[in-house]
Amino acid sequence: MAGSRPFDQLVGALKVYVAPYGTAVPAVDVTPSGSWVELGPTDGDQSINISGDLTFFRDNDHQGPVKAVRPEEDVVLSFTLVSLTLENYGRLLDTAADVAADAGPPATKTVPFKRGYLPTEYAVLFRGVAHSPYGNFPAMYVLPRAVVSSGVEVTTGKPTRVGVDSELTALEDDAQTDAKRLGWLVAQTA
Repeated sequence: MAGSRPFDQLVGALKVYVAPYGTAVPAVDVTPSGSWVELGPTDGDQSINISGDLTFFRDNDHQGPVKAVRPEEDVVLSFTLVSLTLENYGRLLDTAADVAADAGPPATKTVPFKRGYLPTEYAVLFRGVAHSPYGNFPAMYVLPRAVVSSGVEVTTGKPTRVGVDSELTALEDDAQTDAKRLGWLVAQTA
């Protein structure tokens, strides 16, 4: 159960929220509102991958490496969205602004598939209500600037729900401190 130290937690799924890049990040214990939009329910596992391979340097006087640098870093959120509205489907396609409603009859909405050259930049929250390692408290991953980096493949089948495998990749945000330019994790402690 949440709260057992150090990290033996049983927790539920995280919720994914997006807002226009530059939107203020809410406090960890406040449900996002205003410009923040929950993308919808997820199915299966969710992951955050913080990667960056090292490049090693050697010289003639040593058998092992004498220096290491990390020339590239990535932060990628991965999840499968289910029960999508067309507006949220449009957010994954970068066409949310073009979702059109028609009064009908019948009343319809349409989401276009043309994505365009420049992806939409979002602020992203990956939130859990009981994800803090310090007790039954909320925690969230924050990507202050990110883009949808995955293709959009809708899977359907007889035994499964309609789902869209999704990835959001952090972009460096120069408006943040150096340590937080690719995002951060915040957890409530009391």
